Order: sequence, then C-alpha cells, then structure tokens
Amino acid sequence: MRPPTGCSPRDSEFPQAHKPSSSGVQPCRSVYQINKTAVARQYREENSVTKINLRNAVLAATLAPAGIAPPALAQSGVTALEEVVVTAQRRQQSVQDVPISIEAFSSDQIDDYRINNLIDLGTLVPNLSAVEGSGGTRSVLFQIRGLYASGTALAADSGVAIYLDGVYLPGGSGGLTNYADLERIEVLRGPQGTLFGRNTSGGAISFITPDPDGEFGFKQTFTAGNFDLFESRTRIDTPKWGPISASINYTYQEREGDVDNLGAGFVVDWTNFESKAYESPERLGDSDSDALLVAVDFDLHEDLRLVYKYDYQEVDTSPPPVGILGVADVLAPIVPLIESSIADKRPDAVNNAFHTQTYSEIWGHNLTAEYEISESLSLRNIFAYREGYVEVPGQTLDGIGQFAPGIVVFFVTGGKETEQTSNETQLIWETDRFTWTNGFLYYALDQEAGGLPDSTAPNAIFGGTPGSFIPGLETGRRSEAETESLAAYTQLEYRLSDQWELVLGGRYTNDKKDYIDRTLPGQELRLDYDESEPTYMVGANWLPTEDILLYAKYSIGYISGGLVSGLEYDPEMAKSFEVGGKATWLQGRLRTNIALFSVDYEDQQFGTAGNLVDPPVAASQVLVNAGDTEAQGVEFEASWVPITNTTLGMSFGYLDFEFKDIDLALLGGPISPHLRPDWTGTVFGDYVTDPIFGDAQVRFHLDASYRSEEWIATRPTDYVDGTNGDVWRLNGRISLAGIKLAGGEVSVAVWGRNLTDSDLPVNMNTLGPVVAGQYEFSRTYGLDLTFEY
Repeated sequence: MRPPTGCSPRDSEFPQAHKPSSSGVQPCRSVYQINKTAVARQYREENSVTKINLRNAVLAATLAPAGIAPPALAQSGVTALEEVVVTAQRRQQSVQDVPISIEAFSSDQIDDYRINNLIDLGTLVPNLSAVEGSGGTRSVLFQIRGLYASGTALAADSGVAIYLDGVYLPGGSGGLTNYADLERIEVLRGPQGTLFGRNTSGGAISFITPDPDGEFGFKQTFTAGNFDLFESRTRIDTPKWGPISASINYTYQEREGDVDNLGAGFVVDWTNFESKAYESPERLGDSDSDALLVAVDFDLHEDLRLVYKYDYQEVDTSPPPVGILGVADVLAPIVPLIESSIADKRPDAVNNAFHTQTYSEIWGHNLTAEYEISESLSLRNIFAYREGYVEVPGQTLDGIGQFAPGIVVFFVTGGKETEQTSNETQLIWETDRFTWTNGFLYYALDQEAGGLPDSTAPNAIFGGTPGSFIPGLETGRRSEAETESLAAYTQLEYRLSDQWELVLGGRYTNDKKDYIDRTLPGQELRLDYDESEPTYMVGANWLPTEDILLYAKYSIGYISGGLVSGLEYDPEMAKSFEVGGKATWLQGRLRTNIALFSVDYEDQQFGTAGNLVDPPVAASQVLVNAGDTEAQGVEFEASWVPITNTTLGMSFGYLDFEFKDIDLALLGGPISPHLRPDWTGTVFGDYVTDPIFGDAQVRFHLDASYRSEEWIATRPTDYVDGTNGDVWRLNGRISLAGIKLAGGEVSVAVWGRNLTDSDLPVNMNTLGPVVAGQYEFSRTYGLDLTFEY
C-alpha cells in the first residue's frame, strides 16, 4: 500500500514519528497511525466514503496498472499539489473537506512569503487588511469582509480573533509580535460563533507552532539584509528520552528603520513623574527582538499525550514614522515650519521629536492533553497562562514635531499590562454516521492600561517647549478591568447519506467585566458588565463526487459589549450567509475553491470623541454602537501544476461594503470605509529544478499582490485625498537547497519584499486640522544561509 499524497516513503516506514501535534495536526496525512484507536478509525474510513482516503485509493488504483507512483511521489518531480491540513474545526482535516473560507500557509510558504507577523498577512490574503495602529502600542487594525476591528480599548474584544496553538490572545496593545517558529498559519473568514474559541464577528487568525520531532536534529539560519538586518534562527530537537522529547527554538532579529528622524535627541523627561528621561531616536522603524519557544512532548501512554509549550517575545522598537498628509487652512501660518514632514508618500525624513522607543514583553505557558477514551471518543484539554507588558513613553500622533515654542502637538503616552488564564475542554465523538464536537471554555483576563506604566506621566499632551514639557500637567490615570467569560458549545456533523451532511452548531456565552475606570478627571468609577448571548450555525454539505464539496451555511457571531469612561456599549452582532465549493481536478493537479457571502453587522462598535455623546464626557475617546453596516462579496483561489515541478496559483477577493443607518452626529461627521478596497488578490509561481548536482535543487518563488483603490484615511476632508490608488506589490525568493555537507544539508536563498518599493501611506488619522499617516516600509532584500542536521 502506497502512502497518500504528501507523505514520503520514509514517513510510511517509520509511523512512530507521526504523532498528532498538540494543535491537532499530524505532520503527514499517512494512513499508518500510531495507536490502536487511529488504526480502528482508519479501518472505518477505508470502508466508508471518507473523502481523503477514497480520493487516494482511486488515484492509486488508476495509476497502479501502469506502475506509476501517485503524483506527489513521482520520481521525476512535483506533479501534483500537496494536501493542506488545517484545524479550523478543532480537529485535523484536509482544507478541501472544511466548509469554511480559509487561507492557509505552510512553513515553506511562510519562508517564501517571508511572513514575520500579522502585518505581512495584510497584502497576501484576499478581503483582509492588517496595518499597525497609531500610538506606538504595537496594536493591529484589521478588516475582514468589511468588519473593521482593533480591540484597543480596555477589556474590549476584537472582531478578528488571534490564536496561538489554540489559545485566544486578547486584542489591542502588543498584538504585533514575531514568533520563534511557525508550522502553519490559518486565516478563517466570516463569523466564528460556534467552535473556534472566543466569539468573533469578522474572522480568526490562528498561528500554530511545531511540536518536538522526537529525533535529534539541529537547524541554524543566519540572515543578512539591507537596513542592517541581521537575524539568527536556531532550532534544536532532542532524541526521545523514554516517553519525553523536547525542542527549543530561538530567534533574534535586529533591523534599522527606513526614515530619518529630524527631531532626534529631543528628551522626553518623566523624572518628575516617577519615571525617567527618554531620548528620541535617530531612525524611525528600528526593531530589536528576541523570541523563544520551548516544547516538551510527554508520550506517557499509547492513548495519552501531553505537550507543554513556553513562548516568549521581547521587542524594543522605535515607532513607525508619522508624516503629515495635509493641513487645513487654519494651520497655513506654520506650514513653513512643518513642511519637512509634509509628504503624501514615504519621506526620507520627518520630525517626530516626541517619538520614543516602545518596549513590549509577552510570555505564556500552554499545556495540551489529548486522551483517546475509545475508538470513537477523544478528549482534549488546553490550559494556558499568559502575561504581557507594553510601554510607550511617548509618540506624536499628528506628525507635528518640536519646531518652536508654543506650537501645539498631539502627543500621547501608553501602555498595558495583562494577565490571562484560560482552559478549554473538548470532547469529540466520531462514528461512521456523525462527528459531534462539544466543548467548554473558561477565560479570564486582568488588564491595566492608560498612560505610561509604573509612572504618573500624563496620558496625553497638547503642547510643549524645546527640551522639556509645560510644568504643572495633570498626572496620568490608569484604569483596570477584570474579564471572566464562560462558554459552552456543540457542533454536530451528521451524514444523512454518502453525499449529504447536515451541520448544526450552537454556543452560549456569558461575559462579565468589572471596571475601575479612572479616565475621567478626578473620578474613579467602579462599574460592572454582565451579559449572555447565544449564537448558532446551520449548514449543509453536498459531496457529488469524492473530489468536490459544495456547502451552504448561515451563522451568527458576536463580540461582547462593555464600558469606557463610564459609558456602556452593547455587543456587536454579525449575521452571515455563505455558499461555497471546493474541488480537486486533474488527478490532484488542479485545486479550486470559491466562497460567496453576505453579512449584516448590527450595532457595530465605533470609537468617537467623548464630547459628542449625550451627555458629553471629558474623555478623548469612547466606544458607541453607532449603527449597522453590510457587506457581500466573493473569495476565489486556484492552484495548478501545469507541468512537472511548476506550481501556479492565484486568489482574489471582491468586497461590496455599505454603511447603513449610521448616526453620523454621534461619530462627529462623515466617516470613510477605512481599509476596505473593492478588490484584493495575489498571484504566485513556484518552480523547482531537477537536481543540478547530488540532491541539490534550485527553487524559484515569485508572488504579486494587488489592492484596488481604498480609503486609507479614517475620515474624509476637503484638504487631503484620503485614498490610495490601485497598487501592485512584488515579492520573490530563490533558494539552492539540498547541498550535502558534514552529514547535514546546507541551503542558500536570496529574497526580496516590496520589490516595487511601494511608498504609499498605509493608515491616516484625521485629527482636526491635521491628517497624519504612517507609510509602508521600504523595499527589503537579503540572504539566508541555513545548515540542517
């Protein structure tokens, strides 16, 4: 019996190396399993209409008479697409069997696209936007299918949820981080209101890290590039010691910023506010980061497995440059003083005198237990504890630097401290007739935010003098919040026949939040929020052949409400209808997926100024439910192996977004469809040569991403065009791999990102008479040198 597509003969000869990962994903979709439960399940699947096994069986039967191996194993090279395995439904499945619009990136693709963090996904995934938020707190602003999300307010949830190895990560400050090593990234579009961790109204992004291999191994990669980039990635796997194996991954990266700071050397002095003095850096966009991942696998019994992981990230960076896109006539007298920072495209230099280094530190523990109770019943528990710390001694928001005494600037400090505990238990019952997933989630989050941590520095400043700030400022105010959420969920996938499947899912969630709110001057408000919400999903799947899945579903998702500055805001709801199809053609050489969706967002949460609500409050920002929006669109992707060793692919998304019933007076005037282009897409090509000497091969990768005209400014004005025109961005990588050396293998690669050097603004804030923005990072390129043993 041959191994299925995507598994090497060696994988099949040594099945003990293929244990399910702690994220529920096997390294290979081999039909050989490691325990009696999996063997029994395999027997049932081989005698039913399970699509993956049947597809492989049909393919093998078709080719066997001619003595030809399945395409992915053909000795002449790559002649079929590799199978993509995801855990979008909390168990391992081929992406072609999952009735969800998913974009998945394997570890090789992460290298090819050079994906370091969330921002890098923003130009690669159709109907997704991801840019760094203003304020220097390393927050990320998202848009998926028209749903704009940030979650930066204290205890607020984000409509786009982030997960690390199945653990929900709170939105807001510190969300922009690099991980030591990644096995896979999954982007799920649409409301996730039943199975996937916390409720979300827009979608979810899941990062999965690798488990120990159980065999001794060593991998070291050094990278050098422009802007003085240096990166070191190290992975060490231990052999198995009895039931225990381990791995350690460490990544260090440093890079210089791409824009000079004309205000370098300006001192932000907080010594009179229980802190210290900070100096504005010479370059903006600098980054110095460390990331660590330690994993230990306890294979205690053939039916029981424990995996412990510890991850740590530390980042010391200067915030991205803030330039001035335009000013109103009222500021015309000072234009000669600020013209060096006025730029509609990325400038060589700006005056960001109030920018200071931002520091963040995040760490967490994850213990995942998997127990096979019987041939059809399995239990999984994911326990996690995490902490985070972010400090921003100062950042200018409006781009107006320290030019002369008395010039008003909009300057903020920031920071957040978090402590999180969660535990999720899942019980999965699989039979020939149905798959029934049940779960319970406990989630607790303690946060403190508002101004510079461990100091009395002011939260915001609207003026200053050279070298020091105006004395007598009001001291900073930090608020606190404790969140506790309980949720029970269930999803039944019932096979009505060989071709039809009914899917029913539901979740009931209770959210409690206790606040100590100090945002209003001279006040300390003790408030609480306690609300429960049911959500559900109904769907049907049709399998006309073993290689085609057609589906339709209606789902509801939400994010919880809460309080800001004493004002309560309600939950935000998403009601979505989606139809789609997934198909594999030409004996595994062509794959096409499509999804059409229509979604209504009700009681959408918007940020607005405190003086605009009724009655007004003395707060710079509050959250309000300002109305409803709707979106409809399509997502399509295709991958094709036209000839041996060549893979071509494309994906695109179309979004038709509309504001409905919006209270513009509450929002202070018109708002824009920020970060919501009509068209987004990516095309790519991969080519692998036959061995040129020994086992060494050359691989070529090229991808280009497209975004149509989009609003970059949060609000329209009559003095700045707040849009970007349509733009293409180009990335590429060429590698030579498989060079034998000292018992191991060496590979060399050259790569480039943003090769067209797009210099457009990626986010604009309308701040009264000033529109300020951040810009796309410059063209980068470099060299990777890897040794693996």
